[in-house]
Amino acid sequence: MNIKTIKTKSNFNWSVLLIVSLTSITTSIYHNGFAALFPFLQRDFNLTKAQLGMHATLFYFTAAFVSIYAGRLADIKGSKWSLIVSSSLLGIFYILHSIVPNFTGILFMAALTGIAMSFNMPTANKCIVEWFPSKQRSTALGLQSMAFPIGGLLGAAFLPLFGNIIGWRKTIILPGIATLVIMIFILFFYQENKKINNFQSANNEKNTSFWQCFALLIKNKELIKITILGFFLGIMSGSITAHFTLFLFFDYGLSETMAGIGFAMVQLGSIIGRGGWGLFCDKALGSNKRKAFLYMGLLFTTLALILSFILGKMNPPIAVLILISFLVGFSGNSWPGLFNAAAVETVEEQNVGITIGLALFTTRLGFMIAPPIFGYIADRKGTYSLSWFLLGIIMFIVTVSQYIFSQKYFGKYH
Repeated sequence: MNIKTIKTKSNFNWSVLLIVSLTSITTSIYHNGFAALFPFLQRDFNLTKAQLGMHATLFYFTAAFVSIYAGRLADIKGSKWSLIVSSSLLGIFYILHSIVPNFTGILFMAALTGIAMSFNMPTANKCIVEWFPSKQRSTALGLQSMAFPIGGLLGAAFLPLFGNIIGWRKTIILPGIATLVIMIFILFFYQENKKINNFQSANNEKNTSFWQCFALLIKNKELIKITILGFFLGIMSGSITAHFTLFLFFDYGLSETMAGIGFAMVQLGSIIGRGGWGLFCDKALGSNKRKAFLYMGLLFTTLALILSFILGKMNPPIAVLILISFLVGFSGNSWPGLFNAAAVETVEEQNVGITIGLALFTTRLGFMIAPPIFGYIADRKGTYSLSWFLLGIIMFIVTVSQYIFSQKYFGKYH
């Protein structure tokens, strides 16, 4: 019996997409939006850019090392269990941010939030794979991946706005309450696809333990190629997410609110980019994801060089900064849909959770390592120009290399 032969309730498919997208939105309000509050934290705790970068490092450190096991738990325990656990913990940890007395406490809460967040993406992708037939799955995964930049957009636009009105501590309580409300909604309204879960559970119990499954995956050359690429994509996105608000705040003297709006444009670019790159890949490139990653990397490299050599020597108008912000999100933060689709297509459906967990492990290593280094270089030089230049060169080398050297192993999904 093949899992692909199991029919799903088509009238419930899109409800599942809505539910998991809502959980991803509330996750991403912190994941991609909390950085918009960094100017407030910098002012209250007198922090350097490198110190602020440690927030992302602690967040992604725990998220990276828990993600593989979280994905396996989603395979074993089921999607509903994982969604409830993730949303419950996230809501509680968001609220606890409001009472910590110092930045050390913020870092501790970031680490705990990373653990809770690690359940969301493997589970969300697993839900889509369970409930959508293969002909609709790419569309559904693309739409679901847009939830993260939507959450980031909401966080970047509204967190600094409310931060100026009621303070950042009270502001962070709001997404916590929203997350707990969604958890209650999942508890009462979400349904497991029991036929598929029974099939997967029987298959998992019969064949593999966690470590056996993990060992099997790391022998998958196609998947390893993807995860190596994911590490550098994580470096790119981690640097953008942690520092773009600070870049606008320090290098161009924008207010906290205007810097937050600039970061919101990064998220808007990511939203449009995820759908746009997917459509471009399928329609114009014949689903050749190697080429899509190449063009994405070349565009980001061009923008990084502009940020480094051109804008740094002038006083650009706000409209130019907004446009550049949008394009940075479009090129540098819009890869997850393509990346997840590429990773999922290298394995069988019953291993989707742990596969996404493994892929997330490498991307989050990049997220973890990059922000302090990116910020340290900016601290040493006084501006972010050199940081952008080095990041652009790295992504040029990586995306060109993956196109040249991955031809053999990208065969299944281009």
